[in-house]
Amino acid sequence: MKLFKWFSFARKAETKIGPKPQFKAQEISRRYCLSAMILFALQSFIALLGALDVVIPDFPSPIPFEYGRAIHLGLADIWPLIGTMGLVYFFTSAELNREIYSPRLARWQFWIVTLFSLSIFATLALRIGNGREYLEGLPILYLGICLALGLASYNLIRTLLADRRHITPAAGVMTVGTIFLLILLLPNVLSFSNPITDEAVKFWVVHLWEEMAFELTSAGFVATFFIVSGLAARPQVEKWLYLESTLAVIGGLYATGHHYFWIGFPAIWLIIGSLISLLEVVPVGMLGHMTYKGLKSAKIRSNREKLTLWLMLSSLFYHVTGASLLGLLITIPWVNLYMHGTFITSGHAHLALFGTLGFLVIAGCYYVLSRGSEPTPKGYRSGVLAVLLLNGGLITMGSALLIAGFVETYLWRVLGMDFMQVRMIINPYLIMRVLGGAMFALGDILLFWRIFGAWRKTKHKKAARP
Repeated sequence: MKLFKWFSFARKAETKIGPKPQFKAQEISRRYCLSAMILFALQSFIALLGALDVVIPDFPSPIPFEYGRAIHLGLADIWPLIGTMGLVYFFTSAELNREIYSPRLARWQFWIVTLFSLSIFATLALRIGNGREYLEGLPILYLGICLALGLASYNLIRTLLADRRHITPAAGVMTVGTIFLLILLLPNVLSFSNPITDEAVKFWVVHLWEEMAFELTSAGFVATFFIVSGLAARPQVEKWLYLESTLAVIGGLYATGHHYFWIGFPAIWLIIGSLISLLEVVPVGMLGHMTYKGLKSAKIRSNREKLTLWLMLSSLFYHVTGASLLGLLITIPWVNLYMHGTFITSGHAHLALFGTLGFLVIAGCYYVLSRGSEPTPKGYRSGVLAVLLLNGGLITMGSALLIAGFVETYLWRVLGMDFMQVRMIINPYLIMRVLGGAMFALGDILLFWRIFGAWRKTKHKKAARP
């Protein structure tokens, strides 16, 4: 099997790429990435059924809409989490050029997170939940996810401490991101009688996971990919990584205040939540500039790296438009007062999720699962078509939801029309959303087939190797 080539860490000068052995951590990471892609494909199917249920109220389904929606939202958190775990292990061992502290612990962690994740979805399908939006699963099951994150944090910390002189910024940032995932989820396994506390803690996962913890883990993958593919030199990437990490922590912690507007927090959060949100745009703009300069000066010849870059560029587009610019608009308190809780929020959520996180995790999982294989020209074109379908579907869905939301806001919140009358007026846009969801699901199936084929091909290569 053709082995991949990695950079070894160097401060003063870049070292040449040389063949490196595959570590056990990188083999284990394939389990995480494949599981994440399976759950992502499942989420697209469930989301499409949910969108149909909105426009066809009597749509036959064994699971009520509210529990189907809970499963959809749960999947939106869980599959990126599982994929991220795989990416962190893969790229940490690659960056450090050595094995992680305990591959056995990584294997146990995989089965733990898989068991408790499936338990959450199974109990929700059986109509067992706690009614807490975005975190509707039973709290004891989220404690199992915390256990998996605790094992990952311990494993990564011990890995870094094993050779402190050769800790790379990317490996350190991914470890810090994993620790934050644990810290922010842990309070959510508790019950709070105070509704303000309960809402605030919930947004530590709903917002801070995406805008801070996942930002850090994804930044480590992006940095490594840019160095390996030749899009940017290590010193340049590391400068961006330091700034990205700093602003992700500061911006994430304080920009979450725009979720605190209407739940009983002091009025100062109206100002903090709006102004600090501006910081989150800076590293995205720098990444876009660095990508533009890299594409002008370097030519990527590998179809595998090209397809990975297509997915990363998709993430960059939605990060700028859906997460940063649109998010900045709806965080203005006087705008948020009217738009909060409408379909505008849903449109922003779909675009922001795939901008800040979704497409990056997909890109990383494809990169990991296709290691050792190069797509044929036909396979590459098929992959690009899948990416285009995903983008076309997401843009259609997001646009339809945003238009529906603006109409809903004006007619309902401004003019004071009856809610059900407004609901009938915006129904055509929700049908358009279904069509966008169908396009997205088609692209998802096509891309998953490409990823599954790459995984199967490299698996067979490994089995055939003496």
